Amino acid sequence: MPELTSEDISGLIRGYFKDALSQSIELAHILPRDHLYDQAGEIGSLKKRMQELEALLARRSWPASVQSEAQTLLGTIIPEKLAPVSERFQQLCQGILRAEHENARILAAMLAGKFHEVAPLDPIFAGIVVNDPPPIPGDDISTPAEQTMASVATLFHEYKSKHDWVPKTAADATRVLTIAKSVIGEKKPFKMLGIEDVKAVRDAIASIPPNYVKLTANKGISPKEAIKANTDGQTLSLKTQDKYYTMFRQLLIWANHEGYIDKVPGEGVKLAGSARVDVGAKRKPYSTEQLQTIFASPLYQGHLSETTRHKPGSELIRDGKFWVPLIALYSGMRMGEIVQLLVADIKTQDGIAYFDVSKSEGEDKNLKTQSSVRKVPVHKVLLDLGLLDHGHGPGRMFPDIKKGEDGYYSHNFSKWWGRYTRHIEVSTKDTAFHSFRHCFKDALQAAEAPEYISKALMGHSDKDVHAGYGSGPSLSVMKKTIDRVCYPFELMPMTQVPALEK
Repeated sequence: MPELTSEDISGLIRGYFKDALSQSIELAHILPRDHLYDQAGEIGSLKKRMQELEALLARRSWPASVQSEAQTLLGTIIPEKLAPVSERFQQLCQGILRAEHENARILAAMLAGKFHEVAPLDPIFAGIVVNDPPPIPGDDISTPAEQTMASVATLFHEYKSKHDWVPKTAADATRVLTIAKSVIGEKKPFKMLGIEDVKAVRDAIASIPPNYVKLTANKGISPKEAIKANTDGQTLSLKTQDKYYTMFRQLLIWANHEGYIDKVPGEGVKLAGSARVDVGAKRKPYSTEQLQTIFASPLYQGHLSETTRHKPGSELIRDGKFWVPLIALYSGMRMGEIVQLLVADIKTQDGIAYFDVSKSEGEDKNLKTQSSVRKVPVHKVLLDLGLLDHGHGPGRMFPDIKKGEDGYYSHNFSKWWGRYTRHIEVSTKDTAFHSFRHCFKDALQAAEAPEYISKALMGHSDKDVHAGYGSGPSLSVMKKTIDRVCYPFELMPMTQVPALEK
């Protein structure tokens, strides 16, 4: 739980005072109209109550009713109760008595007709002005409910899931928001979030055990309990921590833009080691030697069987495992874009075959960003290898690649590629399947491709002011450019054994 700040307690006390003052305005309006109203008696009772409150404040004595009220107020912002001896609890109890004292004084002034004395005198209530009584039950006019940590988190998730996120990102956000709500408290008013809350979420993300929210065994265990039980000290990778913390920061920024909070708290709060994330997370292109090893391996020169691709043999199966790395190398497309291709996504225009990277309503496909929508001409090497002869009918281009447990076709293929590259000994900490995309980008630069064509081929947004004009480079221009892409290694013949299309 984040440490309660003096500002948190002050906010609770001021809110309590405003509610009480609203009730007093109603009394000041109703009592004088009651034929049994005794002005002197009411004012006298209020002054006597003020003396009693002053005595309690002087002794720092909090009656049971005050302590109960304090715990109720705390329950609106934190899930746990505070110990009565704690400094913040004592501060809150004192504030409640000060609120009652100031409210009694103002009500007495209103009943006496001394409205020039109704401004708060206690410094903690400075600037508070309440002119209206509380709404009458049944009135149509109502005050909107105060937004809490839980309600704003829900609104954020619903909005981003509808407009920006793919399902996998939405799932990650659910994990982050679960941690944040557990640490901060679901009932805490969102407008009261401060730097201590931000630090608490950051520290929780850095302390929670790996795969906590993914394990069925953890159901019913809160993130705070999981952190407390994490005695072996294992944590999420720095890259995942950075992703989760950035997502929490997105919540705060979005809430600020939507008016749920006046300013983004804790803007200077950093994740330990975050400066190393960008450097460590950046993938490198495969080297010439690695590319040579990959395309001279059994996957492309003949393997033992469909399930044993890393050992030499007499089979050469041209299925998704065969084609996807080749397409990546000669198109720059992302793994997720390739493995979800439909047969119908390879189209022809003006005699030029191209990949239609897009997503239509009802299609079981996802794209990273809006700029990912594009046409990528099929490289001459892929044409020579017979890609257009692969895949028939209305279905998927690579039906052998099954959807993973996370709902993405890339899930299982990514794991298989990692195993395969380890088997053929080209796997390194700096390279992964995404390295093909880096290879393609470098090859475009070597071919002296203009930047606007490179961005169009790779699905990168172009923020240049001129990019908003025209329809972009023509398919014929992009075809000429992509066919100039080549690599400094020899692509060995893939006809040594009979090829089986699957």
